[in-house]
Amino acid sequence: MASSASAAVPRAAPTKPRSTASTPLARRAMTGSVRMPLAAAFATAASAVCLGPVFLTGAWFLPTIGAVLAVGIGAELARRLSGSRLTAPVGGLAALVLYLLLHYAHDQALFGLVPTTGSLERLVTLVRHGRTDINRYAAPVGVSPGIEVLTVGGVGLVALLVDTFAVTWRRAALAGLPLLVLYTVPTAVAPTGVGWVAFLIAGAAFLTLLLTEARERVSRWGRSMRGNAARPATLSADTAPLAQVGRRVGAAALGLALAVPTVLPGLSAHTFGLGGGGFGRGGGSGTVTVVNPILQLGRNLRQGQNTVVLTYTGKATYLRSVGLDEFTGASWRPSDLKVSRSRNDVEKGLVRAPGLGLSVPSKRSAREIKIFDLEQQWLPLPYPTTRVRDIPGTWLYDKSTFNVFGDNSSTRRIGYRAVSLDVDFTPDLLRTAGPAPASMRRYLALPTDLDEVIATTAREITRRTSSGYDAALALQAWLRSPAFTYSLTLDPAVADGDGAAAITGFLATKRGYCVQFASAMAVMARTLGIPARVAVGFAAGTSDRKGNHIVRTHDLHAWPELYFEGAGWVPFEPTPGGPTSAPPPWTNPAPGSVVPSSSASANASPSASSSAGLFPNQRPPRDSLNDPAAGGGGGSRSPLHLPLVPTLAVLGVLLLLSMPALTRIAVRRLRWRDARSPAEQARTAWVELQDTLVDHGYDWDPSLTPRRGGAVLVESRRLGGPAAKAIGRLTTAVERTRYAPDTGAIGDLRGDVELVRSALAAGASRWGRARARLLPRSTRSVSARISERFADGLDGVDRAAARVTRVRVRRT
Repeated sequence: MASSASAAVPRAAPTKPRSTASTPLARRAMTGSVRMPLAAAFATAASAVCLGPVFLTGAWFLPTIGAVLAVGIGAELARRLSGSRLTAPVGGLAALVLYLLLHYAHDQALFGLVPTTGSLERLVTLVRHGRTDINRYAAPVGVSPGIEVLTVGGVGLVALLVDTFAVTWRRAALAGLPLLVLYTVPTAVAPTGVGWVAFLIAGAAFLTLLLTEARERVSRWGRSMRGNAARPATLSADTAPLAQVGRRVGAAALGLALAVPTVLPGLSAHTFGLGGGGFGRGGGSGTVTVVNPILQLGRNLRQGQNTVVLTYTGKATYLRSVGLDEFTGASWRPSDLKVSRSRNDVEKGLVRAPGLGLSVPSKRSAREIKIFDLEQQWLPLPYPTTRVRDIPGTWLYDKSTFNVFGDNSSTRRIGYRAVSLDVDFTPDLLRTAGPAPASMRRYLALPTDLDEVIATTAREITRRTSSGYDAALALQAWLRSPAFTYSLTLDPAVADGDGAAAITGFLATKRGYCVQFASAMAVMARTLGIPARVAVGFAAGTSDRKGNHIVRTHDLHAWPELYFEGAGWVPFEPTPGGPTSAPPPWTNPAPGSVVPSSSASANASPSASSSAGLFPNQRPPRDSLNDPAAGGGGGSRSPLHLPLVPTLAVLGVLLLLSMPALTRIAVRRLRWRDARSPAEQARTAWVELQDTLVDHGYDWDPSLTPRRGGAVLVESRRLGGPAAKAIGRLTTAVERTRYAPDTGAIGDLRGDVELVRSALAAGASRWGRARARLLPRSTRSVSARISERFADGLDGVDRAAARVTRVRVRRT
């Protein structure tokens, strides 16, 4: 029977083993659900928000989201169509390149859909232009097409790495490395760093990716026995404990990420956006760090070619590109622009020029300006301009300096219409100008190590003048006198440029070009208490027969602007040669002014009367002239003048170090404040005694009774006299209130605890006393309770989410 039965069973035919990667089960284990690809794309898109402070606008964000989605879709299709893990990155990269070609070079594509060699060349050209723009401009930059291509492509590559690590290799933790790039770039280059809102969004997205991976891992292990056995539909993997742990760890990680950089050197409050700024700069204010244009002026004037730069119509005028308002001693430079896309667009109109009174005679005029061979970030305009029309791109202006900055590309081959005011300043208006407001004080700042010969020379030249305007006329007339020579060739021993050393050499040799003339007059005016800055731009140029003004390379020019209340910023012309003509009519010598002769000694010591100060309404601040009365003495800074950022950093570190001691004091006071009845006082005294023992490194045995524990404490720490008696009173009071809560008076238990604390401190070493006072160990219980309450809150979130999930499952 056995043999016949066995013969009746057919023998299974041998089968060829299938590849593990090609089986449906293995392929499903590799691909998984769509939750991981979506979580990876979400983490990348959310982390890209951190790039907002790098740009002036948010035009880059939506194309970036498209690139992230393209990468995710391409990689997921490759995973599902092929059993190999190597195809997913290739599919994602191909999808990214195709997206870039169709989005930025669709005009060169066949039928707008099929990429061609022309579309590829267009993309390469945009990448090259983007690299040039990034090297030229400082963050935050405008979103030019080239910069947008680089940004979208860069974020797309980050999305590809995140998808490869988290989805293909199932290593979500490694995905944090490419995501870190999206945080470190703005931290390194953006003036305001990363805002805390953007940082929290990116952190939450990364935690979502980690938790999604954990859920995927648990779901592949199988189903647990959670749920109602009568309703199998409710059975699912129990990932709630894992989610709780993940949320707690994530919350701790975010807290450390926010707290640790505040005490590390090299990071400031701006790293987390505490200094302002926001996402995309779309509607908020931002700071633009800009390039100094005066550095190239001398080289451009010396070059042989004198090509046409621009033309304009209307009345001849200076075209001002930028005002340099900060003098560091090494050079003049423009301060950072304070701009807002919604409020500082020049096509919406500029505010009235600072200090320009309504009663000053002025006439509105319009000029058509066409720029040919000029590529820079500044827009040449007459001063003061009231509106710019018909200009391509977006141009923003700073309200204090009227510097106009383009947030996309440059000035190369553009045309626009500038509406400005032709102001007619009068000598009487300038001579009777009132004191400058406090906001102009920064235009008087000078380095503390400025050569005294500059201030001495300025006082000697203006010693017979009685107003700021007359002093400015005297400086201009002295610099335009025959004693000075205009020359682009400087003495080899004299430094070129506009710094303090160049000014000192210029005053000694009396030879230079517009940069030295303008810089010298502006610095000397500041030493006299007259707010001053240097303007860089173009002289009026030459006129043709059709009424056009032609401006060439050699018309580059620099001139000083001095501030007079009621008139605003007034240009002067101290340069006696070059592309300039006669000085402005309001700077011609007028009755009442004193113009020094060419034989005036530049190095003569000032008289006693001149050193007393000439202009009571425009006296310079003491700290700008190295006045010993200011506390500096001999040009040194006042000992009370501390740098703001290092001081705040030191105070922050001290505050962090003092937190344990302050927490211990606060807990002690709150405990005694709430202890009103004798029973509450006894309990508070007993808890305070135990915390005091913990602070001094004593391990209390909770299994001992109060009386026995007190005896062990006295014996082990060799306490005697008042301290031993205080411990006896404390143990007695605790025993009485435990068995008879309504007991009567129990004495001054707070004083007894202080006696024990003093005795323990007297028997401890110096470090032990400092450790117990500054870093009390008992505060660990406080932090533990706070963490437990926070964790309980997260558990509540888990329970609420579980209820919603159960309701949804029942309804389905």
